[in-house]
Amino acid sequence: MLPITKYRVNTLLIILLSFVALTIATYINRFPTGDDGWFAEQSYWLYHQGIIRSEFFRGIAGWENGLLVSHKLFLAFGSMLISWFGYDLPILKISGFFFFLILIIELIAYIRQREKQNLCHYIVAILILVFSNRLLIKMSFENRPEMMVAAFGFGSFLLLNFKREQRTFVLLSGFLAGLSFLTHLNGVIYVIAGVLALWGRPIKISRMCFFLLGATLSGSMYLIDILSVDNGMSTWWFQFRNDPATQASFNFTQKLIQIVTYPRMFFQSPEQLSLSVLLVYFLWLRRKMLAMLPAFLSKYTVLLIASFWIVSKANAGMYLVLFIPLMLVSIYELYILSPITPNFKWMLALYFTIGIYGSGQLVYKNWKLGYLPNTYHEISKQLPKSSLGVVPLTFFYNDYNQFTRLLAHENYKLYCHKQNMSSDGFAKWAKANNP
Repeated sequence: MLPITKYRVNTLLIILLSFVALTIATYINRFPTGDDGWFAEQSYWLYHQGIIRSEFFRGIAGWENGLLVSHKLFLAFGSMLISWFGYDLPILKISGFFFFLILIIELIAYIRQREKQNLCHYIVAILILVFSNRLLIKMSFENRPEMMVAAFGFGSFLLLNFKREQRTFVLLSGFLAGLSFLTHLNGVIYVIAGVLALWGRPIKISRMCFFLLGATLSGSMYLIDILSVDNGMSTWWFQFRNDPATQASFNFTQKLIQIVTYPRMFFQSPEQLSLSVLLVYFLWLRRKMLAMLPAFLSKYTVLLIASFWIVSKANAGMYLVLFIPLMLVSIYELYILSPITPNFKWMLALYFTIGIYGSGQLVYKNWKLGYLPNTYHEISKQLPKSSLGVVPLTFFYNDYNQFTRLLAHENYKLYCHKQNMSSDGFAKWAKANNP
């Protein structure tokens, strides 16, 4: 391991500040994604009408009346942002950024608990890995729930990792795991991993019961809107069963393919591959010393990955965000086991190259596209306000409330796929949806 000197720490600080500056540059005029608009619309209706629904996807599983299968805590947070600040694009993107900052604080907390010496060095080092990770930087400024799920889930792990002998903290850990589930159904993996990690420990079954109690207290809030409407459970099941995003979970062949191809989530593209390769490198390098890793960290990480493998409806690369905090602290633990090899600098060079290039892509795309809401605002001036409109999901920003009714292009795509329509299907679909 390289000696830690004041000169080296200062060098790391300069590198960190450079990556932070590049990260901030990616936020300037950040382009919206379809999910930015899709989740923003749901939060918009939650704020204005008190229910989660979607006009963009009218006609799909009754979503125009109410969306019971939804990311409820995340949408409630978005609704709160709208009530305070409005629904301009950067406002809703704060949902990703806020929980990105919480994740950073949690990573620092882990290092503080583990490191009695060289604390500053390792904190700066792990922050460099954070701010040079292309996937984290991209997802840190998107209106999607993964960053929120990861923040609650990693917080749950931290409490179990360091405070599992105290029932109050075990209860709080379960509560945070339940909040992950309330944010996104994928968050159930933190409940499963927490329960199984406590199972069979000498602290007896009482700790597991406290964890489950905490998870139940928060996770059960998922049922509030379901139980408040007539036939709520049957409606929820109908929407869950007919949600286009869940169809693979109900098809044996597709589910089997997903299970077999699960590892692609870790290597899908360079933004996933960079951290995964770095972790695999350290695991191979320390293969004879793996038993020296913190036992609870190893057990919990394996259980979390296995849980997602079984319950997930998709192995998309963006879900790697849920595992990145544990991957980062695992790299830290592997790094401190023994001196590093000469190849380490080449692995870091690969990681940084992917991060810099990826962030540069984001900056270039922001500059090339311009600020899309401004473009839409100019277009909307030419459009009739009282007619039915078919628009991209990103059109939500910032003129959604200027029109009587809007449907999303993606709505037609889902309908067309379901009905196996011909090339003139769009005209038929538009006529059928004309009020």
